Amino acid sequence: MIRNAWYVAGFSQEFAAGTICGQVIAGRPLVVWRTRAGEAVALDARCAHKRFPLWEGRLLDGDVLECAYHGFAYDPAGRCVAIPALHEQGEKIPQTARQRTFPVTEQDGVVWLWPGDSPPAGAPPRTPEIGSGDWETISTEPMEIAANARLLIENLFDLTHFYPLHAGNIGSLADARVPVEIERGERDGIPYLKTIRRRHSFTLPPMTRDRFGLEVADQVQEHAMVGPGLFHVVVRVAPPGRLGSGEEQGFVLYQSITPRDESHHVWRRSTSCKAGTGWAGSPGRSLVEAIVAGAPTVIEQDRWAIEEQQKMFAYPDEGYREVHIRTDGAVVMARRILDDMEAAEGLAGPSQVQSQRARRAADGA
Repeated sequence: MIRNAWYVAGFSQEFAAGTICGQVIAGRPLVVWRTRAGEAVALDARCAHKRFPLWEGRLLDGDVLECAYHGFAYDPAGRCVAIPALHEQGEKIPQTARQRTFPVTEQDGVVWLWPGDSPPAGAPPRTPEIGSGDWETISTEPMEIAANARLLIENLFDLTHFYPLHAGNIGSLADARVPVEIERGERDGIPYLKTIRRRHSFTLPPMTRDRFGLEVADQVQEHAMVGPGLFHVVVRVAPPGRLGSGEEQGFVLYQSITPRDESHHVWRRSTSCKAGTGWAGSPGRSLVEAIVAGAPTVIEQDRWAIEEQQKMFAYPDEGYREVHIRTDGAVVMARRILDDMEAAEGLAGPSQVQSQRARRAADGA
């Protein structure tokens, strides 16, 4: 599990002023709230006195967070400013009575948090469509997934699972045969890995057909992992030979992947279409509504798949070895990128989901 990275704590609308939010991100218990000035702040959620969770506390005047157990109170900088039990004159608040703070950045409608021990390496990834009036955006409620975060990353890269898992909605057998281009690099200090799939005169599956009003189309689909915490999807569709013209339609999908621990993560989705783009299958409604309306069925299929995978990690690897085929190239590369990020932090022991190279090395093979 990687800590030195930016992770999504939530969309901006999830943090109302005066409301305390408790989270666990990359194994760190955190309490997050928005000050009266509108700034989101994050502290270690374990009260310095008796480890009581500060997310069970309350906010007092002056942006002070009071612990519900003994009343230790902390300001947004983590300083303890009041202890009710210090009633004797001359008693002072111990200098050690303070909470660790964690870097928080809010941009483009997203609140990002850095749970690592090293200082942040630059700014979080941008998600410009979410905060732009030129785009119509619908964001989902956070979903708790009982699986390692890497399993969702692999699922989002591996579109060969569109058949059979998503057959009948967004997938077909032909999806498994679409060539995959892979691009790898770094932007603003954050590693990224992108796959590109180009479909020409492709018979669209039922749900895609309904969204765009096309039976046969050209389609370009880009899936990019941006660091360990964000997945960026861009889909463009048009009648054959018309990509790049005024007949092109499409959407942008940001999927944040925030690890809780080795077997749980939080999945958020934000879908954006150009403002004013209509839904072919339902005149008067927007395209983004069409995409979001059909998403729950697909999401539940993916959730089922990765949670079932997670259950298999309860069994030792004795006699088991994964088989990779050519279309697994992006998944293998993603594992190696994440392995390298974990190794750079000096994390002990193998993660549940690693490349076979890393698992053998960790086992001393």
